[in-house]
Amino acid sequence: MSTAALSQTVEEYVEAIHRLGRTPGGVSTTRLARHLGVTPASVTGMLKRLSNLRLITYRRYRNITLTPAGERSARELIRRHRLTERLLTDVLGVPLAEAHDEACRLEHAVSPAVEGRIAETLGEPDACPHGNPMDVDADDPTFGLVDAPLNRTLTIVRLEDESPEVVRYLAERKLLPGARVKVKTREPLGGAVVLEVAGKRQTVGAELAASIRVRQAGRRR
Repeated sequence: MSTAALSQTVEEYVEAIHRLGRTPGGVSTTRLARHLGVTPASVTGMLKRLSNLRLITYRRYRNITLTPAGERSARELIRRHRLTERLLTDVLGVPLAEAHDEACRLEHAVSPAVEGRIAETLGEPDACPHGNPMDVDADDPTFGLVDAPLNRTLTIVRLEDESPEVVRYLAERKLLPGARVKVKTREPLGGAVVLEVAGKRQTVGAELAASIRVRQAGRRR
C-alpha cells in the first residue's frame, strides 16, 4: 500500500514498528506504547487496524512484525523523513537537535512528487544529517563505539538515537558525524566508555556508546 493512502497516525505506527524492530527486544505493545507516548490500550486498538490493513502480523503476547507491504511503506516513510531532515538542516538552517522532531511533523504532508523535487534539489543525498542512510536496506559496515577497539582512530558515521536531548548532549561533546575519536578505556560489565575527541576526554554510557556508529578512519563508508 502506498504511503499516500495512509493516515498520519498509521504512518507513525508503521515507522515506529520498523525502527523498534531493528533494536534488541523486538516490538511489543509495551515498547511501542512507550516509544509513541500513548497508552497500551491505544496501541492495541491501532494494531488491530494495522492488521486489517495487512501492514503487520500481530498476535497478542508476541512480537509485532511488518508484512512485506508494511516494510515497503516503512521504507518510503523513513526515506521521506530523512530527506525532510536534510531540507531542514541544509537549506533552512534548522539546528540538528531540532531536525528529527520537525521532520516528524512535516513528513506526512510531503507528496511523492515533492519528495522527488527535494531529493533532486539536495543532490540526491545518501544519508540524513544524523548519518543514517536514505536506503534503510543499505549495507552497514559500521560498529558501535561500545565494541570499538582501543586507541584506534575512528570516524563517527551515524547516530542511531536522533532525539533532541541526545543530539544536544553529543553536540556539546563534539560527538557528531564526521568527528574523529579514540576509545581510551572501557569499564567492564557494560560500563561507561571513555573517549578522546578533539584532544579532550569524554565519558559516555554503554547504551549511548552502542548507538554511536563508527568506522575506522581512512576507510570508505
